[in-house]
Amino acid sequence: MKNVTIGRQIRREIERLDPVRDDRAVARLSLEVLHGNAMLVNALFTVSFIRQVAVPTVAKILHRRGRGDIVVDTAKRNDDTMVFFGKFLELGYDTAEGLAWIERLNEIHGHFPIRKEDSLYTLATLALEPQRIAALVGSRPFSDTELEGQWRFWSGVAAAQRITDIPESHDELTRWTAAFEAAQYARTDDGLAVTRRLVDDFADRWFPGPLRALAPEVLSTFCDDHLRGVQNLPEPRPALAYLARSAVRTYFAATTLRPVRRDRSFVETFGTARYGARDRDAVGYRRPDPARRR
Repeated sequence: MKNVTIGRQIRREIERLDPVRDDRAVARLSLEVLHGNAMLVNALFTVSFIRQVAVPTVAKILHRRGRGDIVVDTAKRNDDTMVFFGKFLELGYDTAEGLAWIERLNEIHGHFPIRKEDSLYTLATLALEPQRIAALVGSRPFSDTELEGQWRFWSGVAAAQRITDIPESHDELTRWTAAFEAAQYARTDDGLAVTRRLVDDFADRWFPGPLRALAPEVLSTFCDDHLRGVQNLPEPRPALAYLARSAVRTYFAATTLRPVRRDRSFVETFGTARYGARDRDAVGYRRPDPARRR
């Protein structure tokens, strides 16, 4: 097939790029084409989201007394977020169409009282979580070019969202994130409720029938002890943790040998394949029309 190549070739293309000047191209080839397996991406996204709702102010906004989209329509809420990410990777943060998608996300966020530091923490989970989970399983699947390109890309998106005081380097962001989590993480009913819905959605997507009960332990395998405690996630059984981490490590080890689609896209995987083509304004939260409530 014309659109299929071997991971080794994509890695060579990445290494010919400049991670500063070509950050979007590096990030897209790395995150979507080379490492964009739908189950792995969904697991990584779910753990990132569980981290975000360990922050009480984030959890409260998302839960909204059980009326938040993440509670009442979890799968679509998660898919729509991935469509936004896919559009950013496809279009960039410095083109007219890319900025229009960023402004659409800003419009959604504008309905809620989001703290600047919470927006910055969301950036941190996007930029740092892939590397953190890879390190947890004992793997290093991302080259230095990929890591720098990913960091530069998400920093550019954050700046286009008008997030301020963005750390100037990957290492500085890592230190800021550790301090933020130590100071801000706390167990709340809102955070626990959203976490349950996130775990349920992951289970519904990937674990058939009797295996569904394993989903909480599998996700918990990729969480640290602090996060598990805050979000009341189960301690994974050693054998299950070993199998889950070994599976991911083996997957990463085969990165350069695996066939991949050059046109693999989060927009297709989490958007058009499930919901068909949609206009930009149809993706994501819309404030309910008060007239419809009467």
